[in-house]
Amino acid sequence: MKHFLIGAFSFFLFFNSLQSQKSFNLKEAIDYAKVNNHNLNIQKLNVQDVEGQLKEYYAIGLPKLSGSVSYNYFLKLPTSIFPNFISPAIYDVLFDENLLPRRDIDAGPGVPVQFGTKNNLTAGLEFSTLLFDGSFFVGLKAQRLYKDLIIKQINQTESEIKYQVTKAYLGALAIQENLIILNKNISNLQKVNSDLNEFYKSGLIEKLDVDRTELSLQNLNTEKEKLQRLANITLNVLKFQINYPFDQELLLSDKLADLLNTSYVEIMDPSIQLNYNARPEYPVILQGLQLAEINVKRYKTAYLPSLYGFASFQESLQRNKLFDSKDNDWFPTSLVGLNLSVPIFDGFDKKGKIIRAKMLLDKTKLQQKQFESAAQLEFQNAKIQYLNANATIESRKKTIALAESIYNTAKIKFKEGVGSSLEVSNAERDLYQAQANLLDAQINLIQAKVDLDKSMGKI
Repeated sequence: MKHFLIGAFSFFLFFNSLQSQKSFNLKEAIDYAKVNNHNLNIQKLNVQDVEGQLKEYYAIGLPKLSGSVSYNYFLKLPTSIFPNFISPAIYDVLFDENLLPRRDIDAGPGVPVQFGTKNNLTAGLEFSTLLFDGSFFVGLKAQRLYKDLIIKQINQTESEIKYQVTKAYLGALAIQENLIILNKNISNLQKVNSDLNEFYKSGLIEKLDVDRTELSLQNLNTEKEKLQRLANITLNVLKFQINYPFDQELLLSDKLADLLNTSYVEIMDPSIQLNYNARPEYPVILQGLQLAEINVKRYKTAYLPSLYGFASFQESLQRNKLFDSKDNDWFPTSLVGLNLSVPIFDGFDKKGKIIRAKMLLDKTKLQQKQFESAAQLEFQNAKIQYLNANATIESRKKTIALAESIYNTAKIKFKEGVGSSLEVSNAERDLYQAQANLLDAQINLIQAKVDLDKSMGKI
């Protein structure tokens, strides 16, 4: 009991910490979603429901014992009509003794008589048990398999939650990283704009050069406003995925660089094969296949006879005065027996059910093959997408290094008076585009790794 209380208290603290915190890394966001996801919580309640169903079904095969007490008080005892056999017997004696001349005798309508006592009290015990029923034992196994199916579906749901939350988290993080880079570029451009204004005041450059810089700065600020609105949208998507209150602030504590470092696969073995059993969906399909097979077997065993045993013991008290101990005593009655039920003809009911059960089994086998084909396609595509994303990052790194070199050279030339502000603006625009492309490639690599892990059942 002590360990249970400590465990419950620890879970309470963990749950409260998840509920109250406003900053999440990716793992914490996934944990929060698993605690608060409605579908997952409904499935966990379904496990309890199945456990109750299993106990109900199991009770069918357990012995049953019941007691009963009944009391009847007859205001008027019931009357029965007995044939009048007394009068004919007397007349036969008189005829035989020649005391009366022999003739036909009318016995009349009968004699009304009353049997029983006014008070009748009966108390008894009844016992019954299932001795053999093939469909019951097969059905019991099916109930246990169904419980396992619900548990496997929970694992599948948790995997899907992890995947959806990861995607939403990366989407929100990508926008925030874009804003960081954009703010940095705005800050750099503001400094350049300030220097150009000083040059213009000194008469070293034309007003056109300053205007170009201010136009670039205005464009960046406009882009920042758009990204800020988009950041709110992506955060709301993440809040929805983890079931977080929309009116509360949510901060992301993971950095893109940290997630990027865990997304690299040093060696992609081209001969690697997909293990279907690692996918959370596959055990669910296999469990469904087992249930379909059990279903066919259950209907087939319904052709077997069923055997029940029973026993009964009761005592009855019949008195005119219920509490008069001098009246009749208790009279016991007991019996034991067997009840064998043999199905002979049911109008082809079981045959129809077997046909449908076999059809469901065939359907489940086709769904298994369909999933295997789809999973193989998903795995092959995920591998290609990851390789492409990895190659794109290497290309974008070279591009950004080149863009930075061109931009720095353009600035130096402009300051020395041998270059134009147009060259600086073009180089600056190319650098921003290269930065955005690299960030996009980094996000794509992380998402491609997530998709690869999902296709291999590692998520």
